[in-house]
Amino acid sequence: MAINKEADTDETILRVSIDAKAVIPLDYLSRGGYNRVKVKALDHDFRPDETATPVSIFLPQYFETYTFLTTSNATSDFIVDCLNDFWKTQGDRFPDIKTLVVNQDNGPSCNSHRTQFMKRITEFSDEWGITIQLAYYPPYPRPYNQVERVWGILENYWAGELLDTVETVE
Repeated sequence: MAINKEADTDETILRVSIDAKAVIPLDYLSRGGYNRVKVKALDHDFRPDETATPVSIFLPQYFETYTFLTTSNATSDFIVDCLNDFWKTQGDRFPDIKTLVVNQDNGPSCNSHRTQFMKRITEFSDEWGITIQLAYYPPYPRPYNQVERVWGILENYWAGELLDTVETVE
């Protein structure tokens, strides 16, 4: 994408890649039959009592990832809240940034036809005085969207863990 190349060479533009992972069931589930703890896990994925959905913000130029969890759906509001929390804690690192290029898939929570998402991203832009450029990937963007690589790293990290509470996912 031309917009990404421009963002990577312009010191006033920061590129972030945002995506939500599939819902993670939290219960005594086997996760493929392997776990590191001496607790018997269920061998079928029954309906869990609780779920968690990770949303990550990846900064390709810095190879940094910021991950947030919700026990509800990754809604438009939650995605913009994650971006807002990221900017509150990290924005001071980027005093020369005038534009955020937001790479994302065209999922139901964050597509440009979603009025709630557009309302919230506009409010974010107004609050922080920063221009937002939304850069959507085509359907099934796994090879393109760099934040997708985060999910593989998380899966390797969680491999063998009994993810029965939100705390174990964190």
